Amino acid sequence: MISPCNRYILIQKSRSTEPLASVIALPEGVFKAESEYQKVRVLATAPEVRPPISVGKDIVVLSHMIEEVEFDNQTVYLVLENHVVGVTKE
Repeated sequence: MISPCNRYILIQKSRSTEPLASVIALPEGVFKAESEYQKVRVLATAPEVRPPISVGKDIVVLSHMIEEVEFDNQTVYLVLENHVVGVTKE
């Protein structure tokens, strides 16, 4: 496991669910855009990250700002604190 620093947050991406069948048929070659936001779980935070962002909480982040980092045969996901748009209520 990696310990984030410089305001980074180590996250676990949500398990994707099966997409629902669409009633509208799209032309071939047209794809539905991925959601702009994604709900993720906080696994660890850099010491500079302030509450209410803390380990175990679910947060909403800009999906295109999630960084995929591969090293030592593992993949982790990180996002900067300022790309968090909210903390979900339990």
